[in-house]
Amino acid sequence: MKALIQLYGPPYTQAIKALEKIAIESPHICLMNPLLLHEDPYIRAADWVYNYFKGLGNVTLERCQNILAEEKQLEGYDFVFVWMVKPEQGYVNELINKIDAALKPLGTMYTFTLKK
Repeated sequence: MKALIQLYGPPYTQAIKALEKIAIESPHICLMNPLLLHEDPYIRAADWVYNYFKGLGNVTLERCQNILAEEKQLEGYDFVFVWMVKPEQGYVNELINKIDAALKPLGTMYTFTLKK
C-alpha cells in the first residue's frame, strides 16, 4: 500500500524535506520524490543515501539500504510513502496527522491519495 502526495504551493523543497523526515522516522515506510531523481547517479548506494538523509534525523546505514522506493512508485506525484507491511487504519491516520503537522508551518497544501 502507498500514499501518494501532491504538493501545492511553496516552499516545495522544504515540504519535501519535511516529508522525508517523516519517512525516516517510520521504520516500515519507504519513500521516493522527484528531488532524488535528479541527484547523484549513485543514489542506490547505501552510503550516498545515508549522507543524504543523516541531517534529517536518526537514520542508520542499515535503514538506508531499504528506505528508497522504486522511481515508478511516484506515478507523477511529488512524494510517495510506501509501506513495507500492510498498515492498519490507525497507521494511515497517524501518517496524515504527521503530514498535517509538518506542512502547516510551511503553508504548503497537499492532497493524499491512498493506493493498494
